[in-house]
Amino acid sequence: MEQIDLLAQKLSQEEGTVASSHGQQTPLYRELAQELRAAITGGDLRPGDLMPGEMELAERHKVSRNTVRQALALLASEGLITAGRGRGGRRVRDRRRLAFHGSKSESLDRAEERQVTGVDTWVADVTDQGRTPGQRIETAIVKPGELVTSRLQLPEDSAVVVRRRLRTVDGAPHNLNDSYYPLDIAEGTPIMYPDDVKPGVIALMREMGHEQVRYRDELVWRMPTPDEGDKLEIPVGVPVMLQVRTAHTVERPVRVTITTWPGDRASIVYELPA
Repeated sequence: MEQIDLLAQKLSQEEGTVASSHGQQTPLYRELAQELRAAITGGDLRPGDLMPGEMELAERHKVSRNTVRQALALLASEGLITAGRGRGGRRVRDRRRLAFHGSKSESLDRAEERQVTGVDTWVADVTDQGRTPGQRIETAIVKPGELVTSRLQLPEDSAVVVRRRLRTVDGAPHNLNDSYYPLDIAEGTPIMYPDDVKPGVIALMREMGHEQVRYRDELVWRMPTPDEGDKLEIPVGVPVMLQVRTAHTVERPVRVTITTWPGDRASIVYELPA
Protein backbone atom coordinates (compact mmCIF):
# COMPACT_ATOMS: atom_id res chain seq x y z
CA MET A 1 0.00 0.00 0.00
CA GLU A 2 2.84 2.37 0.83
CA GLN A 3 4.41 1.75 -2.58
CA ILE A 4 1.09 2.49 -4.28
CA ASP A 5 0.77 5.78 -2.34
CA LEU A 6 4.31 6.79 -3.32
CA LEU A 7 3.59 5.97 -6.96
CA ALA A 8 0.35 8.02 -6.87
CA GLN A 9 2.21 10.99 -5.39
CA LYS A 10 4.90 10.74 -8.06
CA LEU A 11 2.33 10.63 -10.84
CA SER A 12 0.41 13.58 -9.39
CA GLN A 13 3.62 15.66 -9.21
CA GLU A 14 4.34 14.87 -12.87
CA GLU A 15 0.84 16.17 -13.70
CA GLY A 16 1.42 19.40 -11.78
CA THR A 17 -0.30 18.45 -8.53
CA VAL A 18 0.66 17.25 -5.07
CA ALA A 19 -1.36 14.68 -3.14
CA SER A 20 -2.39 15.97 0.30
CA SER A 21 -2.71 13.82 3.39
CA HIS A 22 -6.47 13.64 2.68
CA GLY A 23 -5.98 12.36 -0.84
CA GLN A 24 -6.93 15.71 -2.42
CA GLN A 25 -4.89 17.08 -5.28
CA THR A 26 -3.22 20.49 -4.77
CA PRO A 27 -1.80 22.20 -7.87
CA LEU A 28 1.95 22.61 -7.70
CA TYR A 29 1.70 26.33 -8.38
CA ARG A 30 -0.42 26.74 -5.25
CA GLU A 31 2.16 24.85 -3.20
CA LEU A 32 4.88 27.14 -4.55
CA ALA A 33 2.72 30.23 -3.97
CA GLN A 34 2.20 29.16 -0.36
CA GLU A 35 5.95 28.86 0.19
CA LEU A 36 6.59 32.30 -1.30
CA ARG A 37 3.63 33.78 0.61
CA ALA A 38 5.08 32.45 3.86
CA ALA A 39 8.45 34.03 3.01
CA ILE A 40 6.72 37.39 2.46
CA THR A 41 4.45 37.33 5.52
CA GLY A 42 7.26 35.93 7.66
CA GLY A 43 9.64 38.74 6.72
CA ASP A 44 12.20 36.73 4.73
CA LEU A 45 11.14 38.78 1.72
CA ARG A 46 10.59 42.37 2.81
CA PRO A 47 8.67 45.25 1.17
CA GLY A 48 10.59 46.50 -1.83
CA ASP A 49 12.72 43.36 -2.18
CA LEU A 50 13.16 41.90 -5.64
CA MET A 51 11.51 38.56 -6.16
CA PRO A 52 13.80 35.79 -7.43
CA GLY A 53 13.66 35.27 -11.20
CA GLU A 54 11.52 32.63 -12.86
CA MET A 55 14.46 30.42 -13.81
CA GLU A 56 15.92 30.63 -10.32
CA LEU A 57 12.60 29.65 -8.72
CA ALA A 58 12.05 26.85 -11.22
CA GLU A 59 15.48 25.35 -10.54
CA ARG A 60 15.27 25.82 -6.78
CA HIS A 61 11.85 24.19 -6.45
CA LYS A 62 12.23 21.63 -9.28
CA VAL A 63 9.17 22.84 -11.16
CA SER A 64 8.47 24.22 -14.63
CA ARG A 65 8.61 27.92 -15.46
CA ASN A 66 4.90 27.79 -16.23
CA THR A 67 4.26 26.62 -12.66
CA VAL A 68 6.39 29.52 -11.40
CA ARG A 69 4.47 32.00 -13.55
CA GLN A 70 1.15 30.72 -12.22
CA ALA A 71 2.38 31.01 -8.62
CA LEU A 72 3.64 34.55 -9.14
CA ALA A 73 0.43 35.57 -10.90
CA LEU A 74 -1.54 34.31 -7.89
CA LEU A 75 0.60 36.35 -5.48
CA ALA A 76 0.21 39.43 -7.70
CA SER A 77 -3.59 38.98 -7.71
CA GLU A 78 -3.45 38.92 -3.88
CA GLY A 79 -1.54 42.20 -3.84
CA LEU A 80 1.59 40.66 -2.31
CA ILE A 81 3.93 41.38 -5.24
CA THR A 82 3.93 43.67 -8.22
CA ALA A 83 2.99 42.35 -11.64
CA GLY A 84 5.60 42.05 -14.34
CA ARG A 85 8.04 39.75 -16.01
CA GLY A 86 11.61 38.83 -15.24
CA ARG A 87 13.63 39.40 -12.13
CA GLY A 88 13.45 43.18 -12.30
CA GLY A 89 9.70 43.22 -12.89
CA ARG A 90 8.44 41.84 -9.59
CA ARG A 91 8.91 43.26 -6.11
CA VAL A 92 7.30 42.66 -2.76
CA ARG A 93 4.59 45.24 -2.21
CA ASP A 94 4.58 47.47 0.84
CA ARG A 95 1.15 46.69 2.29
CA ARG A 96 1.29 49.15 5.18
CA ARG A 97 -1.80 51.34 5.08
CA LEU A 98 -1.38 55.09 5.35
CA ALA A 99 -3.91 57.01 7.45
CA PHE A 100 -5.37 60.28 6.21
CA HIS A 101 -7.51 62.61 8.32
CA GLY A 102 -10.67 63.49 6.47
CA SER A 103 -11.68 66.12 8.99
CA LYS A 104 -8.30 67.75 9.66
CA SER A 105 -6.57 67.65 6.28
CA GLU A 106 -8.20 70.88 5.06
CA SER A 107 -8.66 72.63 8.38
CA LEU A 108 -7.68 76.27 8.86
CA ASP A 109 -4.79 75.11 11.05
CA ARG A 110 -3.40 72.99 8.22
CA ALA A 111 -3.82 75.85 5.74
CA GLU A 112 -1.88 78.19 8.04
CA GLU A 113 0.77 75.50 8.51
CA ARG A 114 1.08 75.23 4.75
CA GLN A 115 1.64 78.98 4.51
CA VAL A 116 4.52 78.75 6.99
CA THR A 117 6.19 75.57 5.69
CA GLY A 118 5.28 75.74 2.02
CA VAL A 119 4.55 71.99 2.16
CA ASP A 120 1.48 70.48 0.52
CA THR A 121 -0.98 68.79 2.92
CA TRP A 122 -0.55 65.50 1.04
CA VAL A 123 3.23 65.82 1.33
CA ALA A 124 3.00 66.57 5.06
CA ASP A 125 0.61 63.67 5.78
CA VAL A 126 2.81 61.12 4.01
CA THR A 127 6.10 62.48 5.36
CA ASP A 128 4.76 62.39 8.92
CA GLN A 129 4.26 58.63 8.49
CA GLY A 130 7.86 58.04 7.43
CA ARG A 131 7.22 57.62 3.70
CA THR A 132 8.24 59.58 0.61
CA PRO A 133 5.41 61.44 -1.19
CA GLY A 134 5.17 62.65 -4.77
CA GLN A 135 2.57 63.84 -7.25
CA ARG A 136 2.12 64.59 -10.93
CA ILE A 137 -0.31 67.38 -11.80
CA GLU A 138 -2.31 68.00 -14.98
CA THR A 139 -4.86 70.75 -15.57
CA ALA A 140 -7.61 71.20 -18.14
CA ILE A 141 -10.91 72.90 -18.87
CA VAL A 142 -13.57 70.20 -19.12
CA LYS A 143 -17.30 69.54 -19.04
CA PRO A 144 -17.32 67.08 -16.12
CA GLY A 145 -20.92 65.93 -16.16
CA GLU A 146 -23.75 65.82 -13.66
CA LEU A 147 -21.88 64.46 -10.63
CA VAL A 148 -19.66 67.54 -10.43
CA THR A 149 -21.92 70.24 -11.87
CA SER A 150 -24.83 69.37 -9.58
CA ARG A 151 -22.61 69.72 -6.52
CA LEU A 152 -21.25 73.02 -7.81
CA GLN A 153 -24.83 74.12 -8.56
CA LEU A 154 -23.99 74.76 -12.21
CA PRO A 155 -25.87 73.88 -15.41
CA GLU A 156 -25.02 70.33 -16.48
CA ASP A 157 -23.10 71.35 -19.63
CA SER A 158 -20.95 73.92 -17.78
CA ALA A 159 -17.18 73.99 -18.25
CA VAL A 160 -14.96 73.93 -15.18
CA VAL A 161 -11.23 73.84 -14.42
CA VAL A 162 -9.89 70.51 -13.18
CA ARG A 163 -6.58 69.81 -11.45
CA ARG A 164 -5.77 66.10 -11.77
CA ARG A 165 -3.13 64.61 -9.54
CA LEU A 166 -1.62 61.15 -9.58
CA ARG A 167 -0.17 60.90 -6.07
CA THR A 168 2.65 58.50 -5.23
CA VAL A 169 4.23 57.01 -2.12
CA ASP A 170 7.85 55.80 -2.25
CA GLY A 171 7.68 56.17 -6.03
CA ALA A 172 4.65 53.87 -6.44
CA PRO A 173 1.18 55.14 -7.48
CA HIS A 174 -1.11 55.54 -4.46
CA ASN A 175 -4.30 57.45 -5.33
CA LEU A 176 -5.96 59.77 -7.82
CA ASN A 177 -7.09 63.23 -6.73
CA ASP A 178 -9.16 65.41 -9.10
CA SER A 179 -10.35 68.86 -8.01
CA TYR A 180 -12.95 70.81 -10.02
CA TYR A 181 -13.42 74.61 -9.78
CA PRO A 182 -16.01 76.91 -11.36
CA LEU A 183 -14.52 78.69 -14.34
CA ASP A 184 -15.38 82.14 -12.98
CA ILE A 185 -13.21 81.43 -9.90
CA ALA A 186 -10.23 79.61 -11.45
CA GLU A 187 -9.80 81.24 -14.86
CA GLY A 188 -6.68 83.40 -15.06
CA THR A 189 -5.32 82.21 -11.68
CA PRO A 190 -2.49 79.79 -10.71
CA ILE A 191 -5.18 77.11 -10.27
CA MET A 192 -5.14 76.68 -14.05
CA TYR A 193 -1.45 75.76 -14.27
CA PRO A 194 -0.01 72.24 -13.69
CA ASP A 195 2.22 73.30 -10.84
CA ASP A 196 1.98 73.13 -7.08
CA VAL A 197 0.15 76.26 -5.89
CA LYS A 198 1.94 78.04 -3.07
CA PRO A 199 0.82 78.55 -0.33
CA GLY A 200 -1.97 76.17 -1.43
CA VAL A 201 -5.22 76.45 -3.39
CA ILE A 202 -7.35 76.83 -0.25
CA ALA A 203 -5.21 79.73 1.00
CA LEU A 204 -5.10 81.26 -2.48
CA MET A 205 -8.88 81.13 -2.78
CA ARG A 206 -9.23 82.73 0.65
CA GLU A 207 -6.99 85.59 -0.54
CA MET A 208 -9.25 85.87 -3.60
CA GLY A 209 -12.30 86.27 -1.33
CA HIS A 210 -13.52 82.65 -1.49
CA GLU A 211 -12.96 81.41 2.05
CA GLN A 212 -14.05 77.80 2.42
CA VAL A 213 -16.04 77.41 5.62
CA ARG A 214 -17.41 73.86 5.42
CA TYR A 215 -17.05 70.58 3.54
CA ARG A 216 -19.43 67.78 2.68
CA ASP A 217 -17.97 64.32 2.11
CA GLU A 218 -19.64 61.44 0.31
CA LEU A 219 -17.99 58.00 0.44
CA VAL A 220 -18.74 55.48 -2.29
CA TRP A 221 -17.25 51.99 -2.71
CA ARG A 222 -17.03 50.24 -6.07
CA MET A 223 -14.65 48.22 -8.22
CA PRO A 224 -12.03 50.23 -10.12
CA THR A 225 -12.38 51.09 -13.79
CA PRO A 226 -9.74 49.62 -16.14
CA ASP A 227 -8.08 53.06 -16.36
CA GLU A 228 -7.94 53.40 -12.56
CA GLY A 229 -6.60 49.87 -12.25
CA ASP A 230 -3.81 50.60 -14.73
CA LYS A 231 -2.82 53.98 -13.32
CA LEU A 232 -2.83 52.82 -9.69
CA GLU A 233 -1.62 49.23 -10.28
CA ILE A 234 -4.55 47.87 -8.28
CA PRO A 235 -4.47 44.08 -7.73
CA VAL A 236 -7.35 41.97 -9.04
CA GLY A 237 -10.35 41.95 -6.70
CA VAL A 238 -9.42 45.10 -4.74
CA PRO A 239 -12.18 47.77 -4.61
CA VAL A 240 -11.70 51.52 -4.45
CA MET A 241 -13.36 54.12 -2.28
CA LEU A 242 -14.38 57.42 -3.86
CA GLN A 243 -14.23 60.35 -1.46
CA VAL A 244 -16.30 63.11 -3.02
CA ARG A 245 -15.70 66.36 -1.13
CA THR A 246 -17.71 69.50 -1.85
CA ALA A 247 -16.24 72.68 -0.37
CA HIS A 248 -18.49 75.66 0.39
CA THR A 249 -18.01 79.32 1.14
CA VAL A 250 -20.80 81.16 2.93
CA GLU A 251 -22.36 81.97 -0.44
CA ARG A 252 -21.83 78.91 -2.67
CA PRO A 253 -20.02 75.64 -3.39
CA VAL A 254 -16.60 76.41 -4.91
CA ARG A 255 -14.84 73.08 -5.32
CA VAL A 256 -15.51 69.38 -5.79
CA THR A 257 -12.60 67.03 -5.11
CA ILE A 258 -12.87 63.35 -6.01
CA THR A 259 -10.17 61.14 -4.50
CA THR A 260 -9.89 57.52 -5.61
CA TRP A 261 -8.45 55.47 -2.74
CA PRO A 262 -7.53 51.82 -3.48
CA GLY A 263 -8.79 49.65 -0.63
CA ASP A 264 -5.42 47.98 -0.01
CA ARG A 265 -3.33 51.03 0.88
CA ALA A 266 -5.19 53.74 2.81
CA SER A 267 -7.57 54.41 5.68
CA ILE A 268 -9.56 57.61 6.15
CA VAL A 269 -9.95 58.92 9.70
CA TYR A 270 -12.69 61.29 10.86
CA GLU A 271 -12.63 62.92 14.27
CA LEU A 272 -15.98 64.58 15.04
CA PRO A 273 -17.46 66.13 18.17
CA ALA A 274 -19.89 63.91 20.09
